[in-house]
Amino acid sequence: MKRLFTLSLTFIAMVALSAALGEGLLRLIGPRLGGPLGAAARYVTTGQPYAEAWTPAWIANPDHYHILRPGLVDALQYGSPTVQFRLTTNELWEGGGIGFRTRPIDFFVDAVVVGDSFGLCFTEQADCWVDLLGQLWRRNVVNLSQPVTGSRSHLKILQDFGAPLTPPLVIWQFFGNDFNDDYGLALMRREVEAPAPPPAAEEAHDLRGWLRRHSVLYAMIETTLAGRYLGLSDYEALFVKPHTVRFGPQNQHVMQVGGQYELQALDMARPENQLGLAMSREALREAAALVEGWGGRLVVVLIPTREEVYREVVSAVLSPQDIDRLQSAREAMLGLCAELALTCLDAYDALRPPALRGEALYFVDDLHLNPNGNRALAAWLAEQVHP
Repeated sequence: MKRLFTLSLTFIAMVALSAALGEGLLRLIGPRLGGPLGAAARYVTTGQPYAEAWTPAWIANPDHYHILRPGLVDALQYGSPTVQFRLTTNELWEGGGIGFRTRPIDFFVDAVVVGDSFGLCFTEQADCWVDLLGQLWRRNVVNLSQPVTGSRSHLKILQDFGAPLTPPLVIWQFFGNDFNDDYGLALMRREVEAPAPPPAAEEAHDLRGWLRRHSVLYAMIETTLAGRYLGLSDYEALFVKPHTVRFGPQNQHVMQVGGQYELQALDMARPENQLGLAMSREALREAAALVEGWGGRLVVVLIPTREEVYREVVSAVLSPQDIDRLQSAREAMLGLCAELALTCLDAYDALRPPALRGEALYFVDDLHLNPNGNRALAAWLAEQVHP
């Protein structure tokens, strides 16, 4: 009996030592790995999933919801753990207070673009559709886009920075969360009443919860089994894309879809998005009159979601109802186009054909267009409109 007890203690000690050595080794090499395992290791060791420390270029602002900080030079930015790019921002003129992803203006302006992160582009600047479009046109295009903004911000940007330039052409980029961002700005400004917060989730105090927050070894094992890190806060979990699909020749492309943020922010059955729609209607009406007043043209460009463009692919993991929810915002914007007699170009028509050919147009784990998608959009727009 004494021998059995000794053997048991020895076994337990060896297991504990192996686990400690494995934990130490994974803390060294785990954060350097790619994919979900590397992200899980970085969550445990640094509290965030990114390979390098970074500071978001956008900050909250009561006039716009968010604005870019001016004066950035090749600042590292992340859209997701796997999507990174460098960002340089300039003020259009001294004291403007907002950074723009465009060079200082010492030239005749043929067109300006107002929009959100889809106009800013989560790519290197040379791969952004705005810059590519200017090259295809051989014209000067100024990018005034600001991430995490809606139509009310786009109007104010146009009033404050676009109107003094009196460009012949204004491109107003739209993505389906613009209505939700208009609502978010109204909440920030206390123009609408905040909804009651959901019941707070109980903090996990069990052993599994402790281990996934403090042990790289456990977090990586759990991530391998679950396909994603499970120790996220409720807010962070909104941006996780829980479903993975493969497509293209030999299924070479991968895309993660079905994030709760998109399913909420683009769902026009939600009252807050309907409130945002009403705000966007007035902003677009005013913008059209403003541009017409200086003799310019306003063209609205609608960018669809990945789930719409690859509907057949993602229908394997998302219900038709969920895909329809994501599509409802773009359909609402098309309704505004008809109601306000706006000139609107739906980029679904540009992105659908290459998607059907199996091309990857969006990032794997981020909702934005990748460089290939930006090229497709720019080539199509160059044929549709010209300054």
